[in-house]
Parts: sequence; structure tokens; C-alpha cells
Amino acid sequence: MQRQLAHQAWIVLAATVVFFTNLGGPALWDEDEPLYATSAREMLARGDWVVPSYNGQLFAEKPVLVYWSIIAGFKTFGVNELGARFWSALLAVGTVLVTYHLGRRLFGEGVGLWGALAVASSLLFTVSARAATVDSALVLVSISALWIFASGGLAKRGSMRGGGPTGNSPTLDLPVAGPWFLPASWLRFVAFYACLAVAVLAKGPVGLLVPCAAIGLFVMIMNRRAEIDAAGGKEDRSNLCEAGHRPEVGRGRAPTAGWSRQIGPVPFSCPGWLVRTWRLCGPRNFLRSLWQMRPLTGAAVVLAIAGPWYVLVSLRTDGAWLGEFFGIANWAALTGARQGHGGPPWYYLPATMIGFFPWSVLLLPAVIDLVRRIRRGHPRRPAYVLAACWLGVIFAFWSLCGTKLPHYVLPAYPVLALVVGALVHDWITEPQAADRRRFRTALGIVIFAGLGMAVAVPIVASIYVPGDEILGLVGLVLLVGGAVVLSLAELQRRRPAAVAFALTAVTFVTSIFGFAALRVDRHQFARPLLAEVRLQAGGNPQWASFRFIRESLVFYAGEPVTFCRSADELRDFLDRSEQPCVVTVDEHQPALEELFPGQLHVIARRKRFLRDGEVLVFARRPGSPVPQVAGRMTGGGTR
Repeated sequence: MQRQLAHQAWIVLAATVVFFTNLGGPALWDEDEPLYATSAREMLARGDWVVPSYNGQLFAEKPVLVYWSIIAGFKTFGVNELGARFWSALLAVGTVLVTYHLGRRLFGEGVGLWGALAVASSLLFTVSARAATVDSALVLVSISALWIFASGGLAKRGSMRGGGPTGNSPTLDLPVAGPWFLPASWLRFVAFYACLAVAVLAKGPVGLLVPCAAIGLFVMIMNRRAEIDAAGGKEDRSNLCEAGHRPEVGRGRAPTAGWSRQIGPVPFSCPGWLVRTWRLCGPRNFLRSLWQMRPLTGAAVVLAIAGPWYVLVSLRTDGAWLGEFFGIANWAALTGARQGHGGPPWYYLPATMIGFFPWSVLLLPAVIDLVRRIRRGHPRRPAYVLAACWLGVIFAFWSLCGTKLPHYVLPAYPVLALVVGALVHDWITEPQAADRRRFRTALGIVIFAGLGMAVAVPIVASIYVPGDEILGLVGLVLLVGGAVVLSLAELQRRRPAAVAFALTAVTFVTSIFGFAALRVDRHQFARPLLAEVRLQAGGNPQWASFRFIRESLVFYAGEPVTFCRSADELRDFLDRSEQPCVVTVDEHQPALEELFPGQLHVIARRKRFLRDGEVLVFARRPGSPVPQVAGRMTGGGTR
């Protein structure tokens, strides 16, 4: 117990440093953060906890959980960057702790420790932890569901070999209700589905279906393995093609004469892999496994927790929110490359190698070891099968979808981290079985990456963020840290080497997101530009954009921004506004001056972030007639 407390203290310390260092310093980053933060602010201003809106219009991009979390942060810290991001960071700390306990129950304390440190210091997970988005909450409830499932049945059976217990643990003699690899308690299934119900409030139906598919596949595999063990440990290899796929064939029964006359002679044989796949995924095993997953309980829990909000938002919007959410945000994203975010089926291979860095340098040998443990009958093989099912289903599902973004596979990151943690733990505790070459290669990649960053980042910074070439120093963290780890490893000081690698990873991601991000943030334009305009214009200006809009402009404007696509729309805005401010880019300046000669002038300008050109703010020229308006305009839609 004392060791577990020490592990958790170190894990929380590392996660807190990575996730909370200068969390509220940078402005919100386009595109996602201002979208969700603006929606939450508008809901808070209306006192409406049901219907999301953005820029005064119905917003059906995500269910309500992300807005509730941001509203909670706003109520605690104010409507600012820290308030928008706080709960993402806090929930990410919870994910790191759950990862530790999942690894401890399935693979042992050491694996849980290294896995938790790995997920806490990987690039993409840190991005989600420090962003005002839904990903942090989704990962927490998804991995919590997996932990509840595993700790309720699988992890309580001690050491396991093949398809069932080996009898090495005294707990194996206890009576078990149902298959040993399922949670024996109905309440655990309730808790499992309660987590997934929250995932439905975070992501929609996919938050329920993908985890259930992963765990359902595991249940099917274990059921099939139990059948093989019951038959003496031998796979039934009878020919399904010749048997006409009849269930009784393959259990020592020949097809009846009537059946043979009905289908006729079969001139070919099915491959062995097809036979095994049929026996695994056939209707009998599928339906049995589905029933063992307690679908009625799941439906009741999900409807009880997530259903009320979906009903309310449908009633309040006359079904418009549900139509947009399921028709555009879900179906269009699954079947096509929405907003240009497409990619090949192997998209997530390089995306994960980058997103899971620096621990991704160990990912390939860790996955190879995972496969070997399963094939060679490791004592904890069912636990590794569960990990493989979780990873396989998540990556396969999102690889087949039309829209692809790196963060879609984030629920796989805690399990990826445990797979890497198992490799690191074995490298420390079983040096005779470790392959020194692959660790040298991995550390060589880290050193090379650090050297590359030290050289390339200043060049890239001189183009996109001039004056901040010092950002290349971040690469020195990897260069020096990788060299120290390699030296310790060569001296066979493996535990200190692993600790040094974890410290290097923590320092690297903290230096990027806690410090380098602050320097890059100086080049974002929305927050300082609009603050400058308020100082110059005074009062409370009304905002519009002309043929240009960024999500951060809407958030920092503090109210809906009218988006004008044409000169007529802009003229109407100017006629209805007492103190108009029009945001556009320099390429549209000649058109504005031609359309409104002598009426508008530039009051503020900033260089565009990571792009050529400038962002300009036009206001009514002093002396120009001010229209008589009855009151404040409402912007692009209803409040």
C-alpha cells in the first residue's frame, strides 16, 4: 500500500507539472478551443444548460459535456483561458491515475507506473489535457469503463494462462457467477455502462459503440478459447464449407443426407483462417457474447443518464440539433472527409508515432512483444488480449472512417502507454531477456530528433514566428536527456535509465507547452488586436467580419460577430450600428475602400498567425454620419 501511494504521488506530481504549468497563459488556439469556449460562454450568459450555440447560432458539433465542464471552469476562475482549460487538465490527471490502476490490476504495479508516466508525458495527450476540448473527458470515461470491466472480473482471477485461470492464486477457488473473464457483479456492469453513458454525452453514440465493440470482441475471443479448453485444448478444424456452416458440424457430427442433397457437393475447402474466423464471429458466439455483455442493462443505464439531455435538446430545438448532429457531425464525418480532414487507411500510423512521442520510439518493439506474449501463452495472456482488442478496434474503426484527425484515437493512448510500460518494466526486471539493440535504436532516435529540432526549429521559427528562434533550445532537452539515458543503459543501470527517460519526457513536453507555447502565443492576433481596438474606440463596439473569420475573434469579441460575405451585408451592418468595427485581411482593403470611399479607416492591424498578410480592423471615419438605431444589434443571429 505504501508503495502504491508513492507511485500515485509521483504520477500526480508529473501530470500536474505537465498539464498545469502556465495553463492559462496562452490565448485560446484556433480552431477548436474558441469554438467550445464561446459556446460555453453563450450558454452561461443565457443561463441555458441545454442548447449549445456558437456566435448566436445553433451549434451541433458536440454534445453538452464539454460545455458543462467549461462553464464550471468559468464559474470558478472567470471567463478566461484558465477557466476554459481547467477541467480538461484536471480530468487528464484522473486519466493518468486510472491508467496506473488499470495497469496495476492487469499487469502489475511496475507496468502501471511506467504506463501512467508515459501517457502523462506524450505529446498529443498533453495537447488534449491543456485544451478546452472534449477529448480529455472522453478519454477518462472510456478508460474508466475499461478499468471497471477488467477489475471486476479479469484482474481478480490472479495469474492466467491460455483461456482461463491456472490455479496459482488462492482467489481462483472462489465461486464465480458466469464466465470468469466477466465482472461477476451486476453493479459493476451498471458502473461500466454509466461511464459509457457519460461518453455519449461527450462524443455521441460512438462513445458507447467503439468501447463496447472492443470489449465485445474480447468476450467473443475468451468464449471461443473456453470452448477449445473444454474440448481438451485442441482447435476444431472441421471443414465448414463442406459442412455447409451447420452448427452441429465440427463437433463430431456429419451433415445429414438431406442437407447434402440440399447444398450439393462442395468441390473446395475453406482456408483454416476462414474456419477459425467463422467459429469466432459466427452468430452463435456473437449472440452469446452480446447477451453476456448485459445489453438491456446497458440500454437502461445509458438512457437514464444520457437520454434526458438528448430529449430536452430535441424538444427545445424542434429536432434541429439532433438532425445536424447525427446528419452532419456524425454521418458525414464517418462517410467522407469532413472539412478536408481525410487521409489514407494508414493515416494513424505516422500520426500516432508523432502524437505518442517521445515514448513512441519504444512503440514498435512494445507491440511486437504484445503479440509474442499472446502467441506464446504468457501467464497474463487474457490481459494482453484485452489490450490488443481495445487497440485494434479503436484504430480499425477510425482508420475506416472518412474523416481523420489525430485526436480521434486518444482513448487508445492509455493502453498504448501500458503496452510500452510492460516493455520498460521487463527491460528493468528481466535484463537477460532484453534486446539491447532495440533500446539503443530507440534512444538513438530520441537523440537524433533532439538534434533535428535544435537545427530545424530556429529556421522554421524565423519564417513563421520571427524573433523566436530560441525555440530550438527545446531540442536540447531531447539531445541531452537521450544521451544521459543511453549512457546509463550502457552501464547496465536500467532503472536509473528508465527514470531519466521519464524525466526527459516530462521536461520535453513541459518545455513545449508550458514555456515555448507562451512565446509562440505572442504572434497570435485575436486577443491583442481586439484589446487594442477597445482602447482606441472606447465604449462597446459592434463587431463584423468581412470575408474573413477566425474562431478566436468571436471569443475575444465577447459577443456574436456578424459575418458579411458581400458588400450589401456589410452595408446593412454599418447602417444598423452605432460604433461598427469591421475585421478583415489586407487583401480585402482595396475593395472596402472602393465600396465605402471616405467612410472607413484602419484603426488597428496585426500580422496573421502562421500566414502571410495582416489582419485589419476598420472603424467609421470621424465626421461620418452615424445612423439612428433603436438599440444594440444582435450580430449574426439570436442571442
